Amino acid sequence: MLNEEKVILMTKMAAFIDREGKKNDAINSYFKSDYVGFNVIKAVISATIVFGICIATYVLCNFEMVLSNLYNTGNLLAIGRRVLMYYLLLVGVYSLVAYVIYSYRYSKMRKSMKAYYGDLKKLARLYEKEQ
Repeated sequence: MLNEEKVILMTKMAAFIDREGKKNDAINSYFKSDYVGFNVIKAVISATIVFGICIATYVLCNFEMVLSNLYNTGNLLAIGRRVLMYYLLLVGVYSLVAYVIYSYRYSKMRKSMKAYYGDLKKLARLYEKEQ
């Protein structure tokens, strides 16, 4: 005879594995600091690439002005400082946002995995009780 409670529990666990299991399993293989740190490094690299593309686009759109400023070294240092400040601001904000997002994702994954492992224990107790 089928135990209705076991069937419901196994269906719930199977749905979790299909829906979130593989993604959560990949995240669960890391420590929180490793997962968050790795993703923040990826965010810094992508922010650097985006900043480079934005600078290249600006230079191409305003090529004449850039060339005229290139010959004035005093102005060139001020522009360099401003560009560096914008870069650091972009990378800092992007890193902070990435840190918050990936910390939240890791915490959410741990919570759902804890619930899944609780369901596994509950299922094991139901099997022990049956025997």
